Amino acid sequence: MATTAIRPPGEILEEKIKERSLTQAQAADRIGITRQYLNGIINGKYPFTADLGLKLTDSLNTTPEFWNEALRSYDAFLETDTGRDLRRSKDREALLLDFELQGARVLVDHQIEGALQAGYLGVEPSLHHERIQGSSVQLSVGMKGCLYRADGKAVMVATKPGLILKRGECLTVSTLEKLTLPSRIRAQVFGLSDSLAEKFLSWSGVTLYNYPFSNYLSIGITNNGPFDVKIAHGDPCLTIGFEFLNQEPASAST
Repeated sequence: MATTAIRPPGEILEEKIKERSLTQAQAADRIGITRQYLNGIINGKYPFTADLGLKLTDSLNTTPEFWNEALRSYDAFLETDTGRDLRRSKDREALLLDFELQGARVLVDHQIEGALQAGYLGVEPSLHHERIQGSSVQLSVGMKGCLYRADGKAVMVATKPGLILKRGECLTVSTLEKLTLPSRIRAQVFGLSDSLAEKFLSWSGVTLYNYPFSNYLSIGITNNGPFDVKIAHGDPCLTIGFEFLNQEPASAST
């Protein structure tokens, strides 16, 4: 049992089929399912169900208890640190394959969420769902910044609970979230969030970020408008998007 404790049931099923010198097509016919479905179970695309365990009793001469124990053992393994690492690794492999098959270029909301959930793309602390819209995400105002007053003096300031950016003043601040890019994703800054852009604020900073970037994004926000504007810690401030690269950059493979 120790040899099967950390193996997914699909791999064990594949081994049982090979022990009987069957092809997947022959095994699927015996079990009463399609070859495509059987292949999906073996590769982990489809779940291994209790009903399938019953069907294997006659076709592969196994017992439902055997498969129930295999499922319990593997589920327990997935709750360990090693199991979680393995699951994330497989999720990332599936994610990259999905991006490639779809011909993904500019990532959209569900692809961004998938990359975040798989741990392939890093944004910490985690973003709320409403901050991911269309093909962009909104990052937040960080805790501290440097305020350049209209008279040219610079002072360190806190953005919590909030500060007033007066006409002609500029605030340099980092985002609350730390961004970590994998080798095949780069980030592009589109500009300020709508809530700040509509108040006649302008921004300055880096527009493209590439691997191996892992840091907070720093921006300058200048009040060019006729009114003073409140800027507070945690409020959306910067809109960015992500591009999936067709291949590994040369710098990442050397």
